[in-house]
Amino acid sequence: MSPHEGYLHPDTPTNLSRFTVAFSDLDWNAIGLDSVPMFPKAWQVNQYLEAYRTKNIPSDCFRFRHHITKTEKTATSWRVTALDGEGREHVQDFNYLLIGSGFFSQPRPIKDNVPNVATALKVKTMHSSEFRTLDDLFANRSDVADQKILMIGGGNSAGEAAAAVAQQLSDASWSPGKGRKEQYKSCKIVHITPRPLYALPPYNPTDTSNVSLLPLDLKLYELSKRPPGPIVANAGQLTQAVKDMIHNALQAQIGGDQSDLGSSALVIPPSEPRSAVYVALSETYPEFVRSGLIEVHSGRVVEISNAEDGTCVTQVQGADGTFTIENVGAVIYATGYSPITAIDFLPLDVSEKLQICPSSMRLPLILSGWQTMSEAMPEMAFIGFYEGPYWPMIEMQARFTAQRWLAEQHDCPVPRYEEPAALLKLREAMRNRSQFVPQYWFGDYLGYVEELAAHLQLARNDGAFAEREGPISPARYLSAGDDEAQAKAIVQDLHYTWLSCTTHGKYVARATFRALQGKWRLNRNIDSRLSSFPSGVLEGEASFHPRSPTPDKSGEAFDLEYLYQETGVLRLQIGAAMTARRSYVYRYSEAKDQLSIWFVKPESDLEVDYLFHNLQFAYPSEAKAQGACSASADHLCVEDMYWTKYSFPFSGISLRSFTTTHTVKGPSKDYTMVTQFSRPTPATVSI
Repeated sequence: MSPHEGYLHPDTPTNLSRFTVAFSDLDWNAIGLDSVPMFPKAWQVNQYLEAYRTKNIPSDCFRFRHHITKTEKTATSWRVTALDGEGREHVQDFNYLLIGSGFFSQPRPIKDNVPNVATALKVKTMHSSEFRTLDDLFANRSDVADQKILMIGGGNSAGEAAAAVAQQLSDASWSPGKGRKEQYKSCKIVHITPRPLYALPPYNPTDTSNVSLLPLDLKLYELSKRPPGPIVANAGQLTQAVKDMIHNALQAQIGGDQSDLGSSALVIPPSEPRSAVYVALSETYPEFVRSGLIEVHSGRVVEISNAEDGTCVTQVQGADGTFTIENVGAVIYATGYSPITAIDFLPLDVSEKLQICPSSMRLPLILSGWQTMSEAMPEMAFIGFYEGPYWPMIEMQARFTAQRWLAEQHDCPVPRYEEPAALLKLREAMRNRSQFVPQYWFGDYLGYVEELAAHLQLARNDGAFAEREGPISPARYLSAGDDEAQAKAIVQDLHYTWLSCTTHGKYVARATFRALQGKWRLNRNIDSRLSSFPSGVLEGEASFHPRSPTPDKSGEAFDLEYLYQETGVLRLQIGAAMTARRSYVYRYSEAKDQLSIWFVKPESDLEVDYLFHNLQFAYPSEAKAQGACSASADHLCVEDMYWTKYSFPFSGISLRSFTTTHTVKGPSKDYTMVTQFSRPTPATVSI
């Protein structure tokens, strides 16, 4: 394997906030970073893990560059055979065997999901985990204009990867410099998915008023949402009522059934048959679909073959028959991972006791003890070996395993959802692609952590939270000997963040920035109070084009950026009509939690010139009274003063419309300009 295979890009952000991508005894603010984003990047996660290792784990515990080739259960021990980096064999006996080799061990080959793939495809194919840049995608980078990038998959990785590719295509089209724009001109992603996906951004409304937001995991894992009494977890197949409840909740959160995006493949039917809820964590996927840069079709890819021009042809089996996608220049498959390679060192007798099924990609083992153990093999344990493991859950599994072994407990209570018969039935339902198997069958993170904390008799560390208030964190559960200072600092930071979001409107600017992406219709009314400056009406179109943040003379750093372009026909009251065009750059800074608008250079409308204004958002209490998120700004342009008000009436995470009002006064100007933006009517894409 190449040293670079399987490695994340250093700037890849986490899917969950720093309060979930963390352990109970190490505060993110204590590892020496200049600033800690809410969703840390891969290089920062690496630094956190290094700090955790230095703090807690003796260096002689590690044996790097060793590959386990065989294990054997003897009468008194586990005998482990490993090869070192030079190919030498080492054999050693251990009292216990703890396996944390990773459920997402190895990408599944494309042929596992596509029955017919040409032996020597002329285009590049890669797993979604391997994608880094557009230049990696194409075998012949000099001739890729108009080609399609095929994305295969119906889960989180497919949505994330499609959005990542689309972001780079958008950046190539709308950043300064024409070379890459011509190179990737008219390229687009064709996403084939067997089911609709909901796309959720990192920040979501706290309630139906849609005027305050929380990081996604802080909203999802809120203790107050659970009924009174001990919290009881769930796992496995969904009931009809629960499935409907989740669909309804998600549609309320995103603002509808996605029919407004223009792709029938993403529309959630109002009744059965419909799949369980599947979510992709992405800020940009929906609007890239609306813009047409991502074209989504429902079905399963059944064949990929070569075309004479060096591209490939794809056959897709849809609900109404087979259809063809031509001119495919690259293929990305987000079709999951194989966990079996992570446990291929287990002997046959152990595999039989664990009821291992090599063909089950989602439930290869039958375990209990919150997916850590089998009573048939008490000296063996697993941590993080299930779909979607969270760091705090892995920590809880480790606590549970340590207590079980130290106390020499060979059994534990088996929840109904971990009874072997129930898990075998679930495995069969997965094999049959049941619509009642959720995206993550062991997904009640809050419930499992609460059950484990109760079983382990951990003390609560709620800080300023009430007992059943706010989101969970591993630092809210402590045992004797834990680093209480670190845990208290984490909970204090969590409470401050929670309060800042719910009371002071933190991240409303980020959510607003996200919701602006894409195409809009605009109607502008200019009401002048001076005869020398005529009134008029402009009708036209506007687009917010995502691109990578660009440098400018201010030297400020930004995390997100749009190029805004509008064009329309301005009709003046005096009877004249003219074509009008305008460009700005919209930017977002996480460190300042600020959305700002910048002028572009007169000679180059792709480049930033200087600041127009920063938006100041109203507190949630004021926004709630107004019925919409709102912001204000002002700008002095020589002798003319501009006062601006914005109204953003969110529907869940989405904006269907918004309004800007500019009031301008100066020696030769005295007018009010009201612009109403609304989403265009979609032209549904279907085959």
